[in-house]
Amino acid sequence: MALSNSQYAKIMRDYEERQNATRLLHDERLNEIILKIPEYKILEDEAIEASMKYARSALLNSKEENSVDSPEELRAKIDLIAKQKTLLLEKNGYPGDYLKPVYTCPDCRDTGYIGNEKCHCFKQAIVDLLYSQSNIKEVLKQENFKNFSMDLFSKDDIDPVSNFSSYELMSEALRKAKEFVRKFPHSHENLFFSGKAGLGKTFLSHCIADELLKRGFTVLYLSAPELFDILRNEMISKKGDDQHSTELGRYVITCDLLIIDDLGSEPTTEFTVSELNTCINERLLGGHSTIISSNLDPSQIRDYYGERNFSRIAGLYTFCRFYGTDIRLLKKYTAV
Repeated sequence: MALSNSQYAKIMRDYEERQNATRLLHDERLNEIILKIPEYKILEDEAIEASMKYARSALLNSKEENSVDSPEELRAKIDLIAKQKTLLLEKNGYPGDYLKPVYTCPDCRDTGYIGNEKCHCFKQAIVDLLYSQSNIKEVLKQENFKNFSMDLFSKDDIDPVSNFSSYELMSEALRKAKEFVRKFPHSHENLFFSGKAGLGKTFLSHCIADELLKRGFTVLYLSAPELFDILRNEMISKKGDDQHSTELGRYVITCDLLIIDDLGSEPTTEFTVSELNTCINERLLGGHSTIISSNLDPSQIRDYYGERNFSRIAGLYTFCRFYGTDIRLLKKYTAV
């Protein structure tokens, strides 16, 4: 699934709309300031005149004709005017940065590019377009750390394997999830959430995704069947030539965080075993973090996906065990 010309054009139109909105907001604020603070217009005109002189003198690398100011002196004058404008705004009850552009993405200033490289926001826009994650983003409005409640987990329901309660296991999983976010992306950590359905694995994955998306990282959230469908299409598209790698196939390997939900729900074949190994290995080599959630316990991972996948997951992933009552049913009964 490559990015077509029309899809690329759509993303660029979105960036153009952001830039237009930024310019419109700036013009509205500037007109407001000039109306309320007439002295600001005088400083603004002085700044424009000094900037034009500086540009010409810097281009000629000398004093402009009939000018007594050198490029250095003009630069100092521009800086002084900027400070005077900030002080004037603050004196009249405005923030000093009131007229600075307000960007959706300050890193690329809503251009989509930093130099010749795609910005992280552009990469996420591609991911969102090629694999519709709008439903995930709606879910994240509810399933995030702010709305996470430990009240749903029992202190009396003891896991016979670990001898910890449901509450203690979730407390530890929550701690590890927050630590994962805090250290991201420098620790290159990976997480494996293991436990039956309805115990909070997906919710906690959503919490992590929400935090990292807000911080500008690219996050791709896929169920295991969706992942293997993409990898199957990737294999077909390549036909032995890496240059035919699909856009979405590349992001499976290179996105900042890949979340694979419900591993083990797909039919296990030689293809899934081999592709899981390739995906895990390439992401590890690239230093990209992965979160896997599964109803399978560690011993079943070996049975389903072989020794190589098991050893990589066991050795290079932090395990979080989930146990207790299906919280989705608990919420349902509590609401009745």
